[in-house]
Amino acid sequence: LLSQSIARLKNTLSAFTSYVPRDLVNDLLGSGKPIELGGESRYLTIFFSDLKDFSALSEITPSRELLLRVSSYLELFTYAIKEEKGTIDKFIGDSVMAFWGAPLLEQNHAYHACVAAVKSQRRMKLLNDVLLAEEKPPLIARIGIHSDAVLVGNIGSSERLSYTVMGDGVNVASRLEGINKDYDTRICVSHSLFKEAGERLWVRPIDTITVKGRKGEILIYELVGIRDGDEETQISLREQALCKATEKAFHLYSLKDYVEASKAYEAIAQEYDDNLSRIMMKKCLEKENAKSIAEIGKQS
Repeated sequence: LLSQSIARLKNTLSAFTSYVPRDLVNDLLGSGKPIELGGESRYLTIFFSDLKDFSALSEITPSRELLLRVSSYLELFTYAIKEEKGTIDKFIGDSVMAFWGAPLLEQNHAYHACVAAVKSQRRMKLLNDVLLAEEKPPLIARIGIHSDAVLVGNIGSSERLSYTVMGDGVNVASRLEGINKDYDTRICVSHSLFKEAGERLWVRPIDTITVKGRKGEILIYELVGIRDGDEETQISLREQALCKATEKAFHLYSLKDYVEASKAYEAIAQEYDDNLSRIMMKKCLEKENAKSIAEIGKQS
């Protein structure tokens, strides 16, 4: 009976860790304390991912096939996040929410989140190769990552708790995931994350945006690869040149020299067949036109 009880407990704990972060379960078992409502403010990195055109895909795909396809994507992201010591918060339909820096402290939380994002995207390419070979539409994942001070802990009610994060930083990370569709990018990261780990990343500046409910603008970047990573997360010399060329074009854009910035983005778009540069070239022309109209208004 004792042996059966131990085996049953082991299976129960194993199942429990499929729903709750393993580190949190270990902490609860080690402390011997009851689970209580409450949290603390901590500087973390928050990660959101979502699938492009998932609603349209769900309308044309049988339910079981859709479940298997989405599960393949979720499994790739889960393994990449776990490999980089992340905590999966929840799955929301086809979305993944995760964070780094809790329940265990992690000094390089921003860097590990970026490595997980790049790994996920590289592995999605392999999954899509299989889908295309089976004559099925590929899955395009978009990711947003942001570092900020948020509330983390057991949040909910005495009846039902969730170990999760709350705060403005969570909203910003979610917004960054969505902003990818405006710039035709795959991984969008904030300037606060760049300040944490930028020297170890290959990024290129995108634009400055406003986030609903937050004052001022924030600078955002496209994450392309990891500078000190392994073969899976490194980028080619051509991609490195693209990052450097985009930095020069964005510098002109930030100086409000929209004419020269437009020319720089046009050159990048032609040489690298880059949609982000085409979008920014259009924005430069729009801003230059607005600038000219404003100057005419002043003169009149």
